[in-house]
Amino acid sequence: MSKMAGDVEDLMHRVRADSLGNQEITGKENRYIYNGSQASGSAGYAIRPNKKAARRKVSTFNIILVLFGCALAIILYISNIIAVNQLAVEVNQLQGKYDKIDNVNAVLSSEISRKSGWDRIGKIAIEQLGLKYPSEQATRFDIDQDGLEKIQSRE
Repeated sequence: MSKMAGDVEDLMHRVRADSLGNQEITGKENRYIYNGSQASGSAGYAIRPNKKAARRKVSTFNIILVLFGCALAIILYISNIIAVNQLAVEVNQLQGKYDKIDNVNAVLSSEISRKSGWDRIGKIAIEQLGLKYPSEQATRFDIDQDGLEKIQSRE
């Protein structure tokens, strides 16, 4: 482990010496790339200057635009939830009205069935209208069409 630490220390010392020597001349920090072969008189590194990183700026306008878009989406979502809740309340109210009307229809239908019974109608006809059941059976007879026309023409 000490040999490796010594190698690292030696490498760091060479890098510091090279960078200090080059910085004094150019005034820039340099990057070093190992080129695979050592040239005479150099430390075995090719000098490559650092490039300034291109920085993307996010403008304030874009941030505000995104915030307004999010706010609009939230407002639309909440208004949709409110509309759905109002429709659900209205559906429940209409269902209650429908159930009441259905119950009234059932009551009226049973009342119609009760009042249209033959026994009740016969009893009312005898008591209130003075009708009575026939004592003899009705006789059936046929009418001649020619005779009927003669009778109608006299009148």
